[in-house]
Amino acid sequence: MNISPDERDKSIEAILAGGLTRPVSTWRYLRGMYSSLGIRVIFWESAPAMLLSAVVALGYILLTAMQSAFLNAEENLSAMLFLLSPVLFISMTVSTEAIERMNGLYEIKMTGKYTIRQITAFRLLCFSLVGTVFAVTANTAVYHIMTVEMQTGYFFQMLSIALCSLFLCSLLIITVMRKFRSGWYLGAIIWAVAAMLPGLIFREAWNTFLLNIPTAVALGIAAVAYILFLREIKITTKEVYSYAHS
Repeated sequence: MNISPDERDKSIEAILAGGLTRPVSTWRYLRGMYSSLGIRVIFWESAPAMLLSAVVALGYILLTAMQSAFLNAEENLSAMLFLLSPVLFISMTVSTEAIERMNGLYEIKMTGKYTIRQITAFRLLCFSLVGTVFAVTANTAVYHIMTVEMQTGYFFQMLSIALCSLFLCSLLIITVMRKFRSGWYLGAIIWAVAAMLPGLIFREAWNTFLLNIPTAVALGIAAVAYILFLREIKITTKEVYSYAHS
């Protein structure tokens, strides 16, 4: 059968038009995931993890408040904020992942429409938002509990350190999780070591360094880290990994 060049070109265009789909934006993709799965599936059996995270968060506030009330808080408060501000984000991430793997839900979710990495990306985005609210709330509570009179500028300085810490930690964890199968706890370990070592080695000098970082610079670092975090969310939702190579 003879086909003219025009007919051939039209056939190719029709095949391409039928086979190509318009790329979906990351936010539309995540909305579609939420509509398809719902909160119950995305956070399936994670209630114990959320309860544990709430206890950890409360313990963090009490620990920081006690240090502020009974000790010289200015000696190491900044270092403590930098180390522990992501505690709620880390707790929710690690405990949720651990529960799924122990209950066999990790393998179940790998067989669905969305990969576990994509579901995890959605979770991490939610956890980062919750962590941000927690960082602001906890920082405000500690500020009001302090026995010494603090200027408003000091409050914003503490808040900038807390947000900078949270978003740097979020970026680290999602990057490690995307590259390594065991990244869900490796990222938390790396953060704990990296954030704790300067305080152990340099002691007061590390706290002084954090205190001397201008608020605008700390917030700028936090903004850049969160933008890169969102970029990792986008990359993760667009990638399809097989379980064998995850």
